[in-house]
Amino acid sequence: MSRVLFSPPGDITHSIPRLIEASGFLDRLNYRKKLGIKLHFGEDGNRNYLKPEYVRAAVETVGRRVTDCALLETCTLYRGSRATAVTHAALALRHGFTLQAVLAPVEIIDGEQGDEFYEVPVNLALVKRARLGRKLRHIHFLLNLAHFKGHFVTGFGGVLKNLAMGLAAKGGKLEMHSLYKPQVTEKKCTSCGTCVEYCPSQAIDFIKEVAHVGRSCLGCGGCIMVCRQGAIGIKWDEASESVSRKVIEYAFAVLRDSTNPEPRICLNMNFAINITPNCDCMGTTEEPIMPDVGIFASLDPVACEQAAFDRARTALNKLYPHLDPQRAIDYAEEIGLGSRQYELETI
Repeated sequence: MSRVLFSPPGDITHSIPRLIEASGFLDRLNYRKKLGIKLHFGEDGNRNYLKPEYVRAAVETVGRRVTDCALLETCTLYRGSRATAVTHAALALRHGFTLQAVLAPVEIIDGEQGDEFYEVPVNLALVKRARLGRKLRHIHFLLNLAHFKGHFVTGFGGVLKNLAMGLAAKGGKLEMHSLYKPQVTEKKCTSCGTCVEYCPSQAIDFIKEVAHVGRSCLGCGGCIMVCRQGAIGIKWDEASESVSRKVIEYAFAVLRDSTNPEPRICLNMNFAINITPNCDCMGTTEEPIMPDVGIFASLDPVACEQAAFDRARTALNKLYPHLDPQRAIDYAEEIGLGSRQYELETI
């Protein structure tokens, strides 16, 4: 049975240090190694993301044991303000995640276009080799700050999705979301050739003056971003269960990275506050679907996820009655990411 710490809603900035200290995470840190803090800066127009002052409280706490700390994110697969490293970092600054405010720099770990990655052998049911942001390779410690909320595909998003989708390079996001390579909408294609020049695997050519993605496509997703006409996209047609299982397998790649001699040490924190219907990738600010619950923290990501979901299950099932998010948590336990059985300790 795993230990899950819990702090009820109230003074969040004071709860964060107490949870981190009580978890034992600080004792595992090494001042000579870098700590990455994974969070979501929110999409342009969205104000549901975790507040910068929460992040500062976390940075000040872990700063007692580490000297090198950065806020980690990756480029999005879809077109928008977070699709490139420059625009993503600029949005983070506009949302208040400045060095002066949070005491740690923003680092987009998969390159300017989201196509810089390293591969982690996974060999699970759906993912054989996961594509993670290149700069993650040398980060041994993670503090996973997740805004727990609903999601129209997976039912909800918490600590596991924050690691998996959030640390995957663009090609990894493409693999999780679709069975297909990028598709070209003929009516939008102007034959400008930008995608052909960009493609790192020379997989794009013209057929009857329309761009065509061939079999040598790596699935990096870069062509989606560079197409100025928005003619290249993906088919959002994966079944919810398949997407959820791939998310779990990518979380496995992050936490059980076989390219490193030791598993990453990660403290997971589910902020079950301001629980909205959809993720913070939405370009609008949504109203909560239920009252705030509090913060769950654990070194076991599965237990942390299960504890938060148990408290929000009724509201989420009512919101998305056709989805079964519990299956993803069950699968995470099945492949050895942690235990669904937990003992809750209020801090």
